[in-house]
Amino acid sequence: MTSSDLPKQATVTELQKSNPSAIVELFEIHLDQRLHYADWSVKRGGDAGTYSVGDTVSSTSLVFEDSTTFPPLGLVFECTAVTGNAYSGITEPSFPSTAGAVANDNNVTWTAKRPVKRFHAGTNLKTTSSLQDASVHFAGKVYEPFPIKTEGFDMSSKGSLPRPRLTISNLSPSLASTFTLAEGGSALPSGTISSMLMEVNKVTVGNDLIGSTLVYITTLKKFLDNENFDSTNSTADDTQKFPDRVFMIARKVVENQEMVQFECAMQMDMAGVRGPKRQVLPNEFPAIGQLFQ
Repeated sequence: MTSSDLPKQATVTELQKSNPSAIVELFEIHLDQRLHYADWSVKRGGDAGTYSVGDTVSSTSLVFEDSTTFPPLGLVFECTAVTGNAYSGITEPSFPSTAGAVANDNNVTWTAKRPVKRFHAGTNLKTTSSLQDASVHFAGKVYEPFPIKTEGFDMSSKGSLPRPRLTISNLSPSLASTFTLAEGGSALPSGTISSMLMEVNKVTVGNDLIGSTLVYITTLKKFLDNENFDSTNSTADDTQKFPDRVFMIARKVVENQEMVQFECAMQMDMAGVRGPKRQVLPNEFPAIGQLFQ
């Protein structure tokens, strides 16, 4: 265990008080550029069709805004304008590596966006009626108010690895696609969680967001950014948080008109996987079955 695996000292000190600051739970779902987005391709009419505003693609060679973080912060590219016949170029454009930057592709304009959905089951403390303004801000990132429920995320040193579940309301539509990049806007479809599943399933049939990375962030209210309050927060500190917990979305448990529930797994969860993955034979490795002195 390293120092990065432990909560910061100020966080521990606050929790030891008789009336500590409230715990704030934040969630991020990072979509996979390959699984959940189609690669860019030439579209110049005919059977290939043309691009339309709102279409989102991944570069054939993955582009990252920051590959040093975990999970890496990749970029996808949303069609934000077309002109004339809406034909793309005959070769892939040079896609940028900065969110918000654009690439010109003949008669198509692409804008780089992050394939990340950030959300929190609540609002900030500002006096506002706007969902954008009511979003929770932490570390310069914006977490959309969205009805969710979590279970099984408790940490334990005993027993099997946890298989926590994340339940997301299917009644309230997400507004993330209407946010500006500064407000947390990302390259995700608007609407309910089921509408998001429908979009990714067009790329990978039956995927249902499987393979996405879920990041579970825990901090305290007193450390949230200034944007969460009507006045300045003198204790804002985005370094004060518990270690991020990272899971993979392993399967969709249930989906109906009211909610969608996902089961998550830790990356080291290898239940049902046996090694070696294939049989090792003597004709490939002659030393198998022989003893050497």
